[in-house]
Amino acid sequence: MRRARGDTADMPRPKGLRDAAEVVPKLGVPVGLPAVRIGEIAAYDRPIEHLAGQLDRAELELPLRYRAARFGLCLCFALEAIGANALAAELTRITSTDGTVWVVVWKKPFLRPGLLSWDDVQAAMLPTGWVDNKILSFGDEVYATRYVLRKALR
Repeated sequence: MRRARGDTADMPRPKGLRDAAEVVPKLGVPVGLPAVRIGEIAAYDRPIEHLAGQLDRAELELPLRYRAARFGLCLCFALEAIGANALAAELTRITSTDGTVWVVVWKKPFLRPGLLSWDDVQAAMLPTGWVDNKILSFGDEVYATRYVLRKALR
């Protein structure tokens, strides 16, 4: 879904986000490796940048403009309409083999038609060799799944 830069009026915003002090320590931000936040939710940017040393920010538009294997942490707010397979391919491309990818989606009661569900993300991520190993609630309406590269592929 392409939109004009800064045009977020049609993007649904999650309500009841948890405080950064509760969420960021659980993300496992690798110290000294750059991180990236993809999507419009900036609530966790400052503490992630403090831990990682560098935080890039990008809109949820593909292809992502980063070189391969750049990031130790990729936090993607997939709260808008986007193709699951293309997103999975891009997220795994830009993340280091020792890094982690967190994909935030709507909880089932708040999922709107045409947006990614947890099942959609799972179906797209698992064939890439990245496996889910943790789930974290980001608030009342959204939660994230952490993906890491399967040990045999590192």
